[in-house]
Amino acid sequence: MTLFDQHLDNLRKVLADSGASVSSKQLPSGAHLVEIKEFRLVPGWNRETASLLFVAPPAYPTAAPDSFWVEPVGIRLANGNTPQNTNDANPIPEVGPRGTWFSWHIQDWRPNQSSLITFLSVIKDRLNPPR
Repeated sequence: MTLFDQHLDNLRKVLADSGASVSSKQLPSGAHLVEIKEFRLVPGWNRETASLLFVAPPAYPTAAPDSFWVEPVGIRLANGNTPQNTNDANPIPEVGPRGTWFSWHIQDWRPNQSSLITFLSVIKDRLNPPR
């Protein structure tokens, strides 16, 4: 079992009671597309759940994931406004257009300590509060 597989299993365990499911697909470059389906959003978004997608780069965990996508495309704030630092047309590398891209970057990645759970925390911090 690779370190990525261990981190993916740990992510599944963390989300086990939430109703969300986690899967990954290896991309041609060796990166992995991680998808978290049925992720519960906090009030203030235009939907209750969504899928979260991000790419763990080939050099993960030495290299950190960067940015993420929310599917289906067109997630908005409850008032109809477009969220800050998003784009509905920015494709996922090696995958193509899928979801709304959130330009959100981890500031403190430590390859010997950080994991997919760390990156999920970064995503949660971006989505709560809705902005």
